[in-house]
Amino acid sequence: MSKSKTKIYKSYDSNILEALFLKYGVSKYYIRQSIAGAVKGVKPDNIKKDYIKMEKASKDIVLNLIQKTL
Repeated sequence: MSKSKTKIYKSYDSNILEALFLKYGVSKYYIRQSIAGAVKGVKPDNIKKDYIKMEKASKDIVLNLIQKTL
């Protein structure tokens, strides 16, 4: 018997996806493809940069709240 490997999918923050959906007016599928690098162009590059900024800000806020409560 061979071991079957399952593909690990990247999970994206749904709140950030919703914000990018409202900002750019494109489908969430297109946004996920842009972040993954499957789509090329200026708009996908901007979407990817915005996602990275928003994800970092979100993580910073969570870490800040954790430190305040400890």
